[in-house]
Amino acid sequence: MRKSPLALLVLLALGLAQPLPEALKKAPEVAAVVTARLDYETKQKELARTLQDPLRTALAELQARQARDLAEARFKRALAQAESEIVSAYTQAYEALLQVDLAAKAVEVAELGLKATEIRLKGGGATSLDLLEAQTRLLEARKNLELAQRGRDTALAALANLVGDWKPEGVKELPALPEEKAVETLLQEHADLLQLKQSLALLRFQRGLLDESFVPRKEIEALEDQIQTLEANLTNLERSLRLGLEARYRQLSPLLQGVKTAEEAYRATQERYRAEEKRFQAGLTSRLGLLQQELALKQAALSLEQAKHAYLKAYYSLLASR
Repeated sequence: MRKSPLALLVLLALGLAQPLPEALKKAPEVAAVVTARLDYETKQKELARTLQDPLRTALAELQARQARDLAEARFKRALAQAESEIVSAYTQAYEALLQVDLAAKAVEVAELGLKATEIRLKGGGATSLDLLEAQTRLLEARKNLELAQRGRDTALAALANLVGDWKPEGVKELPALPEEKAVETLLQEHADLLQLKQSLALLRFQRGLLDESFVPRKEIEALEDQIQTLEANLTNLERSLRLGLEARYRQLSPLLQGVKTAEEAYRATQERYRAEEKRFQAGLTSRLGLLQQELALKQAALSLEQAKHAYLKAYYSLLASR
């Protein structure tokens, strides 16, 4: 059941974050998945009825099995696509929350910077141009905060459309890099490829039922031409899908390496912030300097999450390519 907008605000205020694995459990409830599941269940029942018919033909059984298998493949694809959509919406919403936090800190830095400039101006250490620039920076920071807040609201609404009102949190663990054989598995389970294979199998079955003793040779040759055309189409589709899957798979390793690089950059920024904090406590730097370093830390945290999210989205996008 959807929460009210007020309930979502309370959820955000209380910091009741809900992890991605919990959001992914909502995938079976997505409309497209429900429709695909119902179709799969219907085809299962139709196959069961066909198998119970003692007068069934081999052709009827083949068609019933094909319908069940194709419905199953489409159901799995719908579920994987729903999970991919949830991951995309979830990560975008969490980034939007971080961007609001970052923009708010930038406003704080700009406000303190303006105050410092005003004091320097009174003391003769700054010019009116310096003051104008500080005022402009504050206006831009406030504008960016408003944009970030609107972006947050839009992103949370998009996530709510999929899983209900939800407060995302940072991803704790990333899925491991899939084995290379995953490409072949996804290819063989691809619904479009399966449909073409089934059409070819059906034509071959029909060809096996024909004989020149009761069917004109012209009709048999026409059916054989259709088979050859489908065989060529199947080869081309398989090649195209394989290339696409391999390209998606090759993206994962560099993206995972990008996460490690972002983690190192974040740790380095953390160290600089801790050092700046100690210097501030010792009276060796200003509060403005500390805030600027805190802003840099928040930017590094955002960059790290963006790197994680890029890998996550590519990972689930690969799994949805079936």
